[in-house]
Amino acid sequence: MTATPNPDRHLAPALLNRVLTEGMPYLKPIEGDPLVWLFVTPSEGHLGLRVHSPESDRAPATGLQHVVSRLTHQDVGRCFEVVVTVPRLFQAAYPLLCSVADHVQIDRLWPEDALKLTLREFAMLLRREEVFPKEREIGLFGELLSLAGLVRAEGVSTALASWRGPAREEHDFGLPADDVEIKTTSGERRTHWVESLNQLVPTGSRSLWLVSHQLTQAGARTGLRLGELVERVRDLVGAGAKRDDLEAGLGSWGWSDDMAERCETRWTRRTPSALYAIDDRFPRLVPESLKNAEVALNRLVEVRYRIDLTGLVPVTAPTSTLIATLGSEEK
Repeated sequence: MTATPNPDRHLAPALLNRVLTEGMPYLKPIEGDPLVWLFVTPSEGHLGLRVHSPESDRAPATGLQHVVSRLTHQDVGRCFEVVVTVPRLFQAAYPLLCSVADHVQIDRLWPEDALKLTLREFAMLLRREEVFPKEREIGLFGELLSLAGLVRAEGVSTALASWRGPAREEHDFGLPADDVEIKTTSGERRTHWVESLNQLVPTGSRSLWLVSHQLTQAGARTGLRLGELVERVRDLVGAGAKRDDLEAGLGSWGWSDDMAERCETRWTRRTPSALYAIDDRFPRLVPESLKNAEVALNRLVEVRYRIDLTGLVPVTAPTSTLIATLGSEEK
């Protein structure tokens, strides 16, 4: 049974304003378990929340300029603190601190998880209406299929360490011995866009591979929506620092949970996913071949082209790690 919070557990706005106006150090316990205090330290210009948390061993970055988390040692022992560092923002930031306290004491979350959840909730509240383009939806779906396959086969740490995401210049996955590009299409033919002349160029002596996912719209009770696939991968990854890595990767795609309602299409595989070796026989444009053809590369400001892999025979006996990049089943 969920506990009913005391409506007076937090300071009323008028009382908070009086505390801040007096400019005196302030420490108030917030009713509940574990021990939580609201504090004001005018000499440092800080308003904060302090949680007695002997088990906490890290304070995650907030991604905000004026709100930080930290670990401190007080008379009661180790504490986790969330601190607002700009006095003129104290009133506006106070509900954020109250929300963290409620998630800790009422919802029984670890302090670092309570902070991360609160920040996500406030970000969703303030986020402008956005559209997640269909091409981006399909691309993220394909990468998550491959990521899920790697998590199942190689473990969470290896999979997330290898996922480089769309915002970085390297290939999509950097495995211990190989690099992998993930391409996803919803077309009837296995066609994919290549975004630059260097995208299909191996890095040094590392082997480069291309995974091709071919999706189609599924029926009402089959396949998965993108938001559902995101949740399944989150379940595979679990909580903790690795979950932070997953959320960072999703963020680099521009994903936020409020977009789940807008990505309504249910996707399933049109054909089995396929793996190709990027070698001299693979259809591609690269700087070396154009240079040999005496093309003035300095005149090519931007190159984006489309390849058709329909009928091209994929690799038949890849390593188990590369097989994993073909993705776990989304059913």
